[in-house]
Amino acid sequence: MFLVLKSLYLYSVSLWVGALFFFTAIGAPMAFKVLKKEDAGRYTGAVFPKYFGLGYILGLLSLISFYFLTRESMTLISSINLFLLLLMNLFNFVNGLLIVPKAGLLKAEFYRSNDRSYYDKFLKLHAVSMALNGVTVILGLMVIGITSLYLTF
Repeated sequence: MFLVLKSLYLYSVSLWVGALFFFTAIGAPMAFKVLKKEDAGRYTGAVFPKYFGLGYILGLLSLISFYFLTRESMTLISSINLFLLLLMNLFNFVNGLLIVPKAGLLKAEFYRSNDRSYYDKFLKLHAVSMALNGVTVILGLMVIGITSLYLTF
């Protein structure tokens, strides 16, 4: 059982952080570079449910498997790692379930009404979403660093 938990943790956290990093650093920016702004927006809007859905699954697998791996011998380092995983999951769920859907509604309302105030609100939420996503990537890189340098299972 230990080997299964260890593998589940390492694979899920690596795949999650890799997906976060790829879409944030390459996928989304390249879409806006090679596609028209509206097409890139439609593309990222179509990808987001899958992106966040994958994050929900891999994030929870990372959190749960790490908890079961370390619950009987929790150290300061493993507690920090667990806290970072909790934050990553919280930010991913807030972003995917609250911020991005609300931003999408504001953007759709702007296109429907052509009222600039909706677009301005969308831009503010989009900035919050990007910041949360960026922080989640950084936390994920920290988790991988802590796991590789300090944690022995």
